Amino acid sequence: MTGERIVIPFVALAMLSLGCKKKPETVDESPPAPTAETAPAYVGTEACASCHEKAHEDWVGSHHDLAMQVATSGSVLGDFSGRRARYYGETATFVREGDAFFVEALGADGQPGRFAVKYTFGIAPLQQYLVEIEPGRLQAFPFAWDTRPKELGGQRWFHLQPEEYIEPADPLHWTGPSYNWNHACADCHSTALKKNYDRASKRYATEYFELNVGCEACHGPGSKHIELAKAKRSAKNTGFDSRLPTLIDRRWSFVDGADIAVLATGSTSDELETCAPCHSRRADLGGDHRDYHDRYRLALLDERLYFDDGQIKDEVYVYGSFLQSKMYAAGVICSDCHEPHSATLLAADNALCTRCHKAEVFDGPQHSFHEAGTPGSLCTDCHMPKRTYMVIDDRGDHRFGLPRPALSAIIGAPDACTDCHANETPAWAERQIAKRFDTRPDHDFAAVLFSARHQQPGAETGLVELLAAGSAPAIVRATALLELRNLRSRALPALLMRASSDPSPVVRRSVAAGARDLPPDLRPEVVVSLLDDPVRTVRIEAVSALLGSDTRDWKLSDRQALDRAKAEYEQARAFNADRGEGLVDLAHLAAIERNPKEAETILREAIVTDPTFTAAYVNLADLYRTLGRNDDAETVLRDAQQRAADQPTVEHALGLALIRLGRHAEAMKHLARAYELRPESIRFGYVYAVAQFDQGRQDPALRTLSEIHARYPANLQILELLRNYNRQLGREKAAARYSAKLQALGVTPERRDFVP
Repeated sequence: MTGERIVIPFVALAMLSLGCKKKPETVDESPPAPTAETAPAYVGTEACASCHEKAHEDWVGSHHDLAMQVATSGSVLGDFSGRRARYYGETATFVREGDAFFVEALGADGQPGRFAVKYTFGIAPLQQYLVEIEPGRLQAFPFAWDTRPKELGGQRWFHLQPEEYIEPADPLHWTGPSYNWNHACADCHSTALKKNYDRASKRYATEYFELNVGCEACHGPGSKHIELAKAKRSAKNTGFDSRLPTLIDRRWSFVDGADIAVLATGSTSDELETCAPCHSRRADLGGDHRDYHDRYRLALLDERLYFDDGQIKDEVYVYGSFLQSKMYAAGVICSDCHEPHSATLLAADNALCTRCHKAEVFDGPQHSFHEAGTPGSLCTDCHMPKRTYMVIDDRGDHRFGLPRPALSAIIGAPDACTDCHANETPAWAERQIAKRFDTRPDHDFAAVLFSARHQQPGAETGLVELLAAGSAPAIVRATALLELRNLRSRALPALLMRASSDPSPVVRRSVAAGARDLPPDLRPEVVVSLLDDPVRTVRIEAVSALLGSDTRDWKLSDRQALDRAKAEYEQARAFNADRGEGLVDLAHLAAIERNPKEAETILREAIVTDPTFTAAYVNLADLYRTLGRNDDAETVLRDAQQRAADQPTVEHALGLALIRLGRHAEAMKHLARAYELRPESIRFGYVYAVAQFDQGRQDPALRTLSEIHARYPANLQILELLRNYNRQLGREKAAARYSAKLQALGVTPERRDFVP
């Protein structure tokens, strides 16, 4: 990732958990009618089938139906006849004994083990397998079975991380948190899941109502619906919490000679938020909330997840991409393209698109530049370019963007044109497009985000203008606020105040996150109103910004709002206490509330729970620093050198700890190592350069700073240090050069950024 990213602690980006106390999958055909006080109950898919035969028929055999199955001879597609698969120096063997399936591979301790396959996961284009490594804890095995026909390269075992060797101590090893079914997968492959993690025993007792994704996974508990149907009574939403669309009523029409249809009729719907929990990159904050943004913290356009133009990079599962699109802005929902029960497309190839885009305009070489039936002639070839995940799973980008070859070349994003025409240049592709189309930019934010992340001149102005215009998609504006925070912009406080009333919860959530680095006296002015926000994730984020605030002069109502929201904050973190992230946040809360002993205990728990989680070690070392226990801080960080995942951060923290212990020469080795491992980190480079200069190595310090300046030419802190160090060394010409650059960026001797 580029630049100095301000890490916002939040609960794990993932889903949920199992042990498995399976509840009955069928119900009495005459369920008791719930009273007015009784919450709707789950009844099971079979209870729906008799009245909804067509929907049930479509669902049977779908990806939702087969999302997770008990491992049997009928459900297991892989070859367990003793087949072996190699992975660097390791061998995995797949064995069947009667009706039982096993894998033989290295376990968490690096020793050979035999693990029982309990469940299958998915069906196409690959199938994974869940094994139980301790009672109640399921892990996804890293070898998958390629279910494609042999002539297409299938019918083989393959490793999901083939590009690098993942050893047992690595956080990405299959026995570690990243492959844990209970936390990361279960919620989206089962119906009515309860994670049921016990912190004391560190065991799961996960329950689900149905093993797979049944009717009630989307519609919600069905008992009230059945009660109304039997009584032949109607009610709002027919007894369900969610309002899903009546598909027959949705009509898209061409009006006033337009080439693209508009929604003529259609009922209000919760469909997008119904699909989003399992089709988005998000953190699960727990709770019994039906509203997506109450329970889930949607990932923004983080540069580790998306390219700067919003194209998919890492696995982001559609929703964040779709929110950027003109389709979303026009009112398109999932079922306008996808049959919701079979999870198939409503039409094949371009016939799907021409339901709303006139075929005579869009479906032909006059638009696609390619003859029908040839590569490039499908709408999706250019507007939904695919990216491959899990080695063989190609997924289309639901951003529906326009190809912009020249811009893609600048920002390092994929380009649909030159991806196919590999021997041509982006300039050639731009000329071809310009011959036929007005090349007004689509997704103007791309260049702005690229400039901000590389801290180029004009980056701050570009972000301010993007936010002031207010026309970019909400997820883009939310991302821009955090980028402005990373630039330590003087404009940030005013823009945060303005955005605190934005209609989008993701923008208001970014307001709270962006306020964290404001001076303490400014934070309440920006954030206090968000403590009573109607959306839970916004309230929780507001607490993060206000922890440690002096509330003595607050209004009673504001203090009460903080107490209520803090309880939600603690509940959300406790829900994820099976992960290092949740525990570190709980420890932070304990430290803020002046309970260092509890904070230490929780951080120790985090290290035991996830020995690879770097923040647990670094935060514990920092806690020891505040307590004057610098020797203990060093011990913790030495342990982290052996086990933590993020070694550059450990090296940096250890270097600082050794400086506090007066061991400067030894510290320099670790600060140098941190910068060597992560040269894109401004903070690592800045600290290393200061240490070099203080140790009398002035010229190496200036070279380090010059390297960072070349990478991030508008970073004010680096420019100021270059100016000041050159002045100290009597190099007035060099100092004047950097002073001129600072003045060109609007920095005067009187200017002081609000962030130290």
